[in-house]
Amino acid sequence: MLGEINKNYLLKVKKLSKVFEIRDAALRKRTIKAVDSVSFGINKKETFAIVGESGSGKSTIGRILLGLISKTEGEIFFDGKPLQIQNNSISLRRRLQIVFQDPTASFDPRLKILDSLLEFLDLRKELNSEAKISLAKELVEEVGLDPEMINRKPSEMSGGQLQRLNIARALASGPDLIFLDEPTSSLDVSIRGQIVNLLLEKQEKYGITFLLVAHDLRVVAVMADRVAVMYLGQFVEVCEKEKIFSSPLHPYTRGLIQAARIDDLGFKNKNDLVRLSGELKEEDINSAGCRLTSRCPFYESKCNMYQDIIELRPGQWVRCWKALEVENSNSNQIKE
Repeated sequence: MLGEINKNYLLKVKKLSKVFEIRDAALRKRTIKAVDSVSFGINKKETFAIVGESGSGKSTIGRILLGLISKTEGEIFFDGKPLQIQNNSISLRRRLQIVFQDPTASFDPRLKILDSLLEFLDLRKELNSEAKISLAKELVEEVGLDPEMINRKPSEMSGGQLQRLNIARALASGPDLIFLDEPTSSLDVSIRGQIVNLLLEKQEKYGITFLLVAHDLRVVAVMADRVAVMYLGQFVEVCEKEKIFSSPLHPYTRGLIQAARIDDLGFKNKNDLVRLSGELKEEDINSAGCRLTSRCPFYESKCNMYQDIIELRPGQWVRCWKALEVENSNSNQIKE
């Protein structure tokens, strides 16, 4: 099954689930399964991307891994050992870091940049105070900024500069894995390419593993080694990046690629793409069968039955019993 992990994987996730309890305007309780029995593994030094629309559950996975929220069910292994991040897990917090989506909200406005960096450098107990300040300056310079910027406050920096500093802060502890939570989505288009190139450069230099969450398929096309496509809490397709963009099988994957219009990136798509109708609906998350039925042009009654994610082609896992049947059909239509 998907999730049988080889020994080289740095991170292993098995049947991870997260249920949130919320209240509506009338204060009535209800539950939402934001992550539904998800399994995957990430190789050392690779970039594993999770893509999908807002509300699909992809960011929730990263926050569970970092201990920012608790899981409901499932197992997580990091470097072969159960992952349990607690307040005193200094060694784990040093090895796992995050680059947040909104750089302006990820810095304490009361602190100078140096103080924010030192919070992470303090995880490196082998360094004395002087060495930490020196390394802070080196990190700021390494992400393309003037070292003297460590004396400024966040309000004195642009969004692009803060995201570079966000990366410097994530690197400060010397991590093995960094969770990239939509690292370019809040930036101007002119800045996004610079940030992507900076991340790739640091990954190559330090041998870091990335878990990338994104809805921008252009970023995924440049950065990812393997891709998981997520819809309403479930993975619907998982495979190498080249297969995702050249021969996607799940209708949702094909719909995302159709909407992204990335023909200029050089991927030659062998399959017809799909134009999906409507938007992601929260009520579909409780469906026992395929959760895309209200939007999929290939829907038929059998789709209401439970479907597991299976390996339809070597290394290409898909949650759709009809995927191969409709692979090369004339699917450029919209379901009314």
